[in-house]
Formats: sequence, C-alpha cells, structure tokens
Amino acid sequence: MSVVETSTVTGDLTVVTTRPVDTPTLVKTPTVVEPSPAVAIRTVVDGELREQAWTLYSQSFDELRYLAVQRHVMYRDEFDAVMADPDVEKFLVWGADGSLQGLSTMTNKLASMPLVSPEYFARRWPERYEAGLVYYIGFLGVHPDSHGTGVFGDLVRAMTEPVSMVEGLAVIDVCTYNKDRLHLPRAIRWLASTWAPSVEMTDLDAQTYVGYDFTRAG
Repeated sequence: MSVVETSTVTGDLTVVTTRPVDTPTLVKTPTVVEPSPAVAIRTVVDGELREQAWTLYSQSFDELRYLAVQRHVMYRDEFDAVMADPDVEKFLVWGADGSLQGLSTMTNKLASMPLVSPEYFARRWPERYEAGLVYYIGFLGVHPDSHGTGVFGDLVRAMTEPVSMVEGLAVIDVCTYNKDRLHLPRAIRWLASTWAPSVEMTDLDAQTYVGYDFTRAG
C-alpha cells in the first residue's frame, strides 16, 4: 500500500489561490464549469458505493496511521458522516473494470469539516468567506493500482478548476511526510497551473509536536 498520490485530513495547511492572497477581488457570478467526464460528483455516497469508498480510503491512507503523530485517518463513523453530508461534494473516478479508483472531497461550508476553524478564514478573507469562495479539500485518495494513470490529475482538476473560475481559495491539509517527502502541495500547484490563468501557493499554518525524553543514560 502506498501514499504516493494521496493527501491527508490534517497537518500543515496549504492554500492554493488564483490570485495573490492579499487581493481579495471577488467574482460573485460563478462561471459554470463542466467536470471532467472521468470524474463523477455526488453530494451523498451510500449503500454499496460507500463500502467501495471506505475500502479505497483505507487502502490509500492506512499507512499514515504510522507516519504521523497527529491522527490523519478518519474512523469509520467519521467517514460515514462525511459521505452522508450533502454539504461536502464527493469526486469519484472509476476504472475500466468498474471499480472505484479515485475519491476526494471538497466543500465551501467549512463548519462541516472537523478540526477546521471557520473563524480563521472569516477573519483573514472576510469577503471571500462570506461569498462562499473558500473551499476546503478534505482528502484526495487514489487506488495504488491507478498511480501514474492520470486519476490524481483528474481529481485535482475537477476540484480546482471551478475554484479558479470564481477566483477562490482552495485549502488542503497535508502532513509533513506528504509535504516534504512526496511534495504533494507542489504537485497540486503544478497541475492547477496547467489550466488556471493564475495560481499561487502559500503555507497558512503548521503544528509542531515536541517530545521530552526522560530516559536515564546507562
């Protein structure tokens, strides 16, 4: 199992914006963008599809349980709540054999995301927040069999291209492993730059865990 093409639920916060973050010019009439034909968008995932989604999520992210101090992987009840929440859009990609190969989530209703502070965004970008132009990417997972096939890029485009069209902010939470070893934020920025007229990446926040070892020498 690999995390090469995944992002995580919590960690360093990175923002991708289609114009400099200090220039909150608004486009209040969004342009309708058709999603990639490879990507399906649903507000609720249930039944057998939810079981497939849970299996894919577990395959994509389980290793992060051992790579990061802070918990990055949802428990099943938390996952079910996200899949059932109509305020959170789900982006799905199927393989040629009909199996689920990619899954991600995004919302501009930040209160629906656990451990995210809507007040932070409301204070930093009040006009954009009020207009619903701040989007949070909860996770992005690709089945190991589909690494390097374009599924990752299809999901990134399906989420960020509509944000680009309204000059919004897309925020993703990335752990140190995915940031420093896999360079996930830079990969997303590079992909977004291939279709967005302008895109800038800014680190918003980070959390450091400090350990105090009192083991006596000898």
